[in-house]
Amino acid sequence: MIIWSGWGILVVMFAAIGFFLGVGIGAAIPAEENIQMAAGFLIAGLLSGGATMVFARSRENKPGRTFIDEQTGQRIEVRPSAGSLFFIPTRYWAFILPGIGLLGAWAGYGGV
Repeated sequence: MIIWSGWGILVVMFAAIGFFLGVGIGAAIPAEENIQMAAGFLIAGLLSGGATMVFARSRENKPGRTFIDEQTGQRIEVRPSAGSLFFIPTRYWAFILPGIGLLGAWAGYGGV
C-alpha cells in the first residue's frame, strides 16, 4: 500500500524511470555481469535522486502566501510543499534513493 500526499507519488515514478535507465546504461558497460549490475543500481539511484531533488526544489522555492491572524496580528507565511511519500517529505527522498542505489550496487557486486 502506497501512502502519499501532494506530489509525493512522483517519487515512485522517478525511481521507476531511474531504475529502467540505470539498468539500460549499466548493461551497456563492457564489463563483468556483476559490475554491470552494480553500475546499473548506482546510476539508477543517482538519476532518481537527482530528479527528485530538482523537482522538490522547484516546487518548494515558489513564493509563499502571507496571512495575518486576526486575534494576535501575527503574520504567518505558508510556502508550497512538494508532498510526501510514506510520511517522508519529498526533499529527503533525494538522499534516500541514492542510498538505496548504493545498497543495490553493493548487493549486486557480491556484497551479500
